[in-house]
Amino acid sequence: MSDYSYNHPLFGDVFYTTAHTPAIFGDDIKFTAGFDFHDLATIHIPQLVGRLNLLSDIYFHKKAHQQLLDAFIEIEQAGLLDVIKEFNSVFSMRLRRPTSGVFSSLPSNHAFGIAIDINQGDGGNGITSAPLAPIFAKYGFVWGNNFTSPDPMHYEVSQFYS
Repeated sequence: MSDYSYNHPLFGDVFYTTAHTPAIFGDDIKFTAGFDFHDLATIHIPQLVGRLNLLSDIYFHKKAHQQLLDAFIEIEQAGLLDVIKEFNSVFSMRLRRPTSGVFSSLPSNHAFGIAIDINQGDGGNGITSAPLAPIFAKYGFVWGNNFTSPDPMHYEVSQFYS
């Protein structure tokens, strides 16, 4: 195991170990301090119930439950639910797997329960989720297509509701 620390923009200083020494690309991690798993809980997203390839109950950070629910209400009201063909890769205790292929020893935001992936199997790394990006942005999420190494399937909480 390798020991690391990171100053996360939402959680402050967090400490973690990796499954391997040295850490490997996308390695499993375990938080040792600075992050409380009691802040994660299952959330039910009614708009996704019964849809093929979609999870409707996910493990997500409690502070972001309402903003995620509000985003899905607006997605439904805008008639955009059919844009979502796949919804998974939510909570995962691992290092980042940058789309550029460059190794990162930083924890994935999936490990904090604040990231989701949509339409990852669309042949364009999730680009078909583009119509959802403005709605998610309205509710405090950042779209991975705007990253230096674009990751259009990825949406993550960049700020919690007050």
